[in-house]
Amino acid sequence: MTEEAIPAVPAEEQVPAAPAEEPSRVNRAFAGVGVAVGLIIWATVFPLPLAIPGWVVMKSHPRIGMFLGFLGLLLVVPGMLWKAKSVWGADWRKALPLVRVGPGVMVWTGLCILAYIPVALAWYEFAHRVLGLPEPLDPTGMGVLALVLGAPLSEEALFRGYGLARIRELAGDRRALVYTALAFALLHGSLAKLPDTFIAGLFLGWLVLKTGSLWPPLLAHFTVNATGEFLGWASGRLGLDPNPLPWTWVIIPGIVGASVLAALWSPQVRGRIRGLRATTDGVGHESL
Repeated sequence: MTEEAIPAVPAEEQVPAAPAEEPSRVNRAFAGVGVAVGLIIWATVFPLPLAIPGWVVMKSHPRIGMFLGFLGLLLVVPGMLWKAKSVWGADWRKALPLVRVGPGVMVWTGLCILAYIPVALAWYEFAHRVLGLPEPLDPTGMGVLALVLGAPLSEEALFRGYGLARIRELAGDRRALVYTALAFALLHGSLAKLPDTFIAGLFLGWLVLKTGSLWPPLLAHFTVNATGEFLGWASGRLGLDPNPLPWTWVIIPGIVGASVLAALWSPQVRGRIRGLRATTDGVGHESL
């Protein structure tokens, strides 16, 4: 009796795994918004362990209080790095891009910011005297160290360092640029300053996207805050603080600043600076 041949069972065909779905535009947008809200919360919470004691001793020992406030602002940096390590692990350095840039980029950045300051001051006067918005709070009460060093270091590390890199991953370059600028503007808590801090945030974020480095926005932020501190000191010492300012003191410097800024931002000027030249995305469109 012969045994019947048992047909071989065909091996199961390997079904290729379905490709991972790309997150939708809505999901990408909301992911970026979540990070932007987190930036505002972190910028407020991280300094509190030293800012609260600083406020307590401010009246009796103002210098000690201001110094504690300065140290409180610096707490944002290790807090941001801790968050970056929890997100990226060994790649945490992407939250603190400190690539060297050429002197042309730094000089161009400083000139742009110096030209923008009178434009921003003209807007403040217009917003207060014509639109009736409250005057921005005087930041000089923070103390020189906090204003000139603490704020630039902490805010640039948080917004243009971790925040920009994280939102780029989740939502793309353009959303990262807009969301970090908006969060930066809202952090300053002033309707009068909202437009100019938003524009400044766009510019500072654009610098990082263009150069891959935090050095240009750090220089820009330092220049703005140091100039504001110097103007406040000079006006008090020299008695150059009439209230209200004559409109000619407001309009003429604003027009000059806007004209210089337009010239510096022109493609003819930017195109001559290594590191700021226009690049294309392969379709002929200029990149950020």
